[in-house]
Amino acid sequence: MEGFINASVKRQDEQLVITWEGDGLGNVAVYMSEDPDFTESEAALIGTASGNEYAVEVSRDVRVYFVLKGENGARIRVAERVITMDGLTNFRDLGGYLTTDGKRTKWGKLLRSAAHDSISDRDAALLQKMGVKTVLDYRTTPEVADHADREIEGVVYKRLSPMENPNATNTLDVNQSRNMKSAEDVIAMMSGINQMLAGDAYCNSVYREMMNIVMDTAQVPFVQHCTSGKDRVGAGSATILLALGVPRETIMADYLLSNENQLSASKLGTGAASAASQAGMEITPEMLQMFAMLTKVHKEYLEAFFATIDAKFGGTEGYLKQGLGLTDEDLANVKAMYLEEM
Repeated sequence: MEGFINASVKRQDEQLVITWEGDGLGNVAVYMSEDPDFTESEAALIGTASGNEYAVEVSRDVRVYFVLKGENGARIRVAERVITMDGLTNFRDLGGYLTTDGKRTKWGKLLRSAAHDSISDRDAALLQKMGVKTVLDYRTTPEVADHADREIEGVVYKRLSPMENPNATNTLDVNQSRNMKSAEDVIAMMSGINQMLAGDAYCNSVYREMMNIVMDTAQVPFVQHCTSGKDRVGAGSATILLALGVPRETIMADYLLSNENQLSASKLGTGAASAASQAGMEITPEMLQMFAMLTKVHKEYLEAFFATIDAKFGGTEGYLKQGLGLTDEDLANVKAMYLEEM
């Protein structure tokens, strides 16, 4: 079938470089706008390419979106997935993912990141330009006390911590690492946390509340974050993408993108080592190696999340309906809100 197969945008200094793959496209017209929902008639044609690449100079102070249109009428919308910021790390857009029914997730609505404690004035201004309405923080009380979000005027801040069940003991405790001796121990611990994020009733209630934000147009665009933007946010992002019909292999690829963000990972590793030291633990070279592992995501972690929803709920539909309490109407509405034919 002729048309676009995929497209991507990556920043190179002050330029955005758009690349694409497709069949039978001919010359490709490139349109650009700061509105993620724009149509070609509402935006300027900025150029035409005969190959599969186009570069344009765009300041980091604005967030732009592109529509590519082939001579055969095929169209695709695309933007930067990883958004370059000053102090906000691992900041990503869940737009542009192809679903099992051939649609794509909308850009500029569903965002994920690390903590907002170090955002710059420039970062804050861009978040406002992007129209962010809600920031959801998954961190624990001690995490927030040490590194509170910098709040931006006009944005509503909410906190829902899956690791702080008031009726149980599913809190994330650095002392869990006392018995870890190897990389396998780290993987086992983190896989266990992901099993809890998928199967624990309190965690299910947290991600249901997150979905309530997603389903409320008055609260989006929204950003979900934890400390490093990889584990608790990884589960939240997986939940959203599952609800939209994005294949698991695509969700895994999105999850693993956190490994490309070294600044955020370094921050987490330093914090983990500091917390362990304060807890009276001796920091050995082996322990530092294990903390380095904690700064990364591994496929085993999200595989544990998926395995748990399969074992406990019988699969994705059971997780969304039984675990989170979403109805068929909810799922139809969320797809109508965040999918497009492009």
